[in-house]
Amino acid sequence: RRNVKDIRQTITNTIFDHVAELKQPAPALAVDATGASGSASSSSSFPSEIECRMCLEKGFFRTCCKSYYCHQCYFQSGRCPKCNKETPLTGLAAALNKEDPGRVAVGVSWLISVLIVVITIASVSLLCWNASNFPVTLSTNQCRGWLPTCNLAVCIEHNQHEESGLFLPATQPYKDCDRSTSVHQVIASACVYDWEAYVWSNHSIGYDLCISSPREEQSRSTSASSSNPLLLYSNDNAGVYVFDDDFEFPPKEASAPWQEIINGKYSNACGINRNQSVRGNHGSFSPPDNKNALVFGGRQRRHATTKGLNVEFGGTVEFHLKLGPLIQNYLNSECQTAFEGDVTLEYNTGNFWTRMSTYPAWKYRGEEFQFISEVIPSEARSNSTQFRIGQPKFDEMRDHWAIDDFRVLSRLAPQWQASEEYKELSRKQSEDVKLTQCCLDTNQCSFFDKKRISFDNGLCENISTGGRRLKLKTSELLILFSVVAAVVEVLYRLLFSRFTRIVKSNQEQFSKDKDDSVEEGTALFPRKKFLSISSLSWQYSVTFLLCGVTLLTVYQLLSASMLFHCIRREKSEDPLCRANDASFYISSIAAFCLDARVIGLLLARVFCVENPRNPKALEVEVDLHPDRRQMRIGTGIVPVGEITDLQAKNRFFSWFVSSCYILCGLPLALGSLTIQSFELRPGLDVISPILGSLAFLRELFGPSVFAKFWLCVGWIFTLRKDDRKEFGRAVRRKGLLQQFLFGSCLTPVVVMFTLLMRRVEDVSPTDNLILFLIFFVSGGFFGLLLGVFRGLPTAPDAYFTSWPRNCYAVTYYDKVRCPCIFSWNYCGEIHSRQMRLIISLDDMHEFRKSLMGNLSNKIES
Repeated sequence: RRNVKDIRQTITNTIFDHVAELKQPAPALAVDATGASGSASSSSSFPSEIECRMCLEKGFFRTCCKSYYCHQCYFQSGRCPKCNKETPLTGLAAALNKEDPGRVAVGVSWLISVLIVVITIASVSLLCWNASNFPVTLSTNQCRGWLPTCNLAVCIEHNQHEESGLFLPATQPYKDCDRSTSVHQVIASACVYDWEAYVWSNHSIGYDLCISSPREEQSRSTSASSSNPLLLYSNDNAGVYVFDDDFEFPPKEASAPWQEIINGKYSNACGINRNQSVRGNHGSFSPPDNKNALVFGGRQRRHATTKGLNVEFGGTVEFHLKLGPLIQNYLNSECQTAFEGDVTLEYNTGNFWTRMSTYPAWKYRGEEFQFISEVIPSEARSNSTQFRIGQPKFDEMRDHWAIDDFRVLSRLAPQWQASEEYKELSRKQSEDVKLTQCCLDTNQCSFFDKKRISFDNGLCENISTGGRRLKLKTSELLILFSVVAAVVEVLYRLLFSRFTRIVKSNQEQFSKDKDDSVEEGTALFPRKKFLSISSLSWQYSVTFLLCGVTLLTVYQLLSASMLFHCIRREKSEDPLCRANDASFYISSIAAFCLDARVIGLLLARVFCVENPRNPKALEVEVDLHPDRRQMRIGTGIVPVGEITDLQAKNRFFSWFVSSCYILCGLPLALGSLTIQSFELRPGLDVISPILGSLAFLRELFGPSVFAKFWLCVGWIFTLRKDDRKEFGRAVRRKGLLQQFLFGSCLTPVVVMFTLLMRRVEDVSPTDNLILFLIFFVSGGFFGLLLGVFRGLPTAPDAYFTSWPRNCYAVTYYDKVRCPCIFSWNYCGEIHSRQMRLIISLDDMHEFRKSLMGNLSNKIES
């Protein structure tokens, strides 16, 4: 009904405007004295129906009173001569009588502001909390993922250092434990720091052992016998299992060197340990089925003795113990009740045995195994210590007992991280891991990493690629998205201008009225010209800053890539020139073009850099004639009737907005590639995708994206009553529902496509659905916010031709109407927006007076 009413009003006004011309009769014929006939000359060229009701000159139809008045009589007093309605020449006076949006709309504006603030505070707090509780790994790699955890339980082989004979942490690429060959084992919690390397290398690299995880240390047990334990490889807990036996078939002779087992056999006669100690469930290693324990019975002696083990720096002895329960099962004669047969643990470093601990029968007999962990005393520390678990006194017909999961952990040497041996191992490990990443071409091996390690494809002959696919790096992918956004924007503007050319014909006509036929301005309808305050020092300072930073970035990129060095040499002569990547060079050229395009737009459109040989200031022309009522700024046109606000701004405002434009003119796209040439600490590698994302947003929202963001923040936190009403009117704009649906449909497609381009890990359908719903809702909310902020003056149209100073901010409504009035009646409202013109002229007072028009006295009051 609202659309039909608007269409009917438009048609009615058009008919009334042209009805008089249609009624104009043909000229009468007069007969002269000679009998010849000719045209009768009339005193007026228009019929009496359209003459002004006051001065009898040609009038124009006025919709307020449905009468005809000329421009001079209608606008002279500022009120209609018949109905006494205000007749402003500009939109400033009309803006004084804006409709009240209502309490509901104002309340919704407050709700939007509160919701944005809450989401921002929650997001920043979550990011800070996540950063402060990030897991720390052995090689200082950063775990990947949102809220990452040390959720991998790994078992990897470990050997003594050949020269020093000391136990040092295993180095990557790790080798999974093998029951038949592994002698020394490391069992710990780990996290993935490179998903692509982790998947493509068949889980041999891409993960690292955790040495701390503040978020999990409060919620997960550190006991190896608990379910899902947190086994940190810290200074206090770092060690190597020099003995490990789960008593399953086949026997683990390599990692369980028993010297003798007397009257003990692999069996489940006394049950099995249901709470097995963690041995990892990662990669190719998987623990065998839990079917047996070591059960002791028989006569004379019952004990098991290990061979000499290296526990020079201490450690622990861990096992599960069970003695025969009180309730006898006479059908099972191999696990009879234990009444007096206490079990002891002893060690031997020389010629005699020393007791470590005794386990009384009354305490450990029962239906379940109990976990025991004994710290190796200082007296038992040597490089060849034997351990014996046995039952000195027992009844031969009963007192049966069993052990399961018997392990000995040997600690690493104190201050092992500061030893020269470990530093050398770490350096060698970094080189090997980086080589593997480059062979697999993961996202964490940049073009510059290949240059540092003198990468050659011949070095990858012994490295399996795991069926990997060639993919663009994240930085290159963001450059590609930026190029697509730039191309789509150009095509969209061409298409948009093609379909809106009809409704902007009045502006095109004004751009052609340079000839002498256009009447000059009068006292009531002035036509004045103003010049911007220009400063060549400011303009060329900005030019040198933007171009200088760009050239320095290009120089660093070329230097790090050794392009000129390789041009002078043959690739086969220098190994540094063998690592070439076509996608990187193409991305670099595209990034340079994107940055150069933005710099050119800013220097020509915003900073208006002049030719020093022929300096010409920016010209602003204001024409208040009712047939035109336009303001020309350079080649741009602003309809004066759509101006709704005029505010004086201080120097700080000018400095801040101009700084936003300068920041947007920095080489963000090229910088996202160049930053990879520096060896950054773990965690700082996110700078590259951040710069790439900013470059993508710059192409998506224009070179004024930072200034737009700052103006939007100002409206979010505004407290003025009039501003809140303006916010409420923006909430009531048409087309918000369409923009919500558009954002909710487009955002999941773009984000999910981006994730799928680089994602290699397996994600469950449930997680994919949750991820899709999150982006669906957030995308719709983002589209809704864009629609609301388009109804507020958050799109700057700035001209900074001199050093920032006091200026005027002119708010006007850039209205767009699509030709089709039925199917796309919301299209024009969606594309229309409020603009904020920021400019400083030579005569600011006269400029302000001109924009106030014929009601300047009322506006000033």
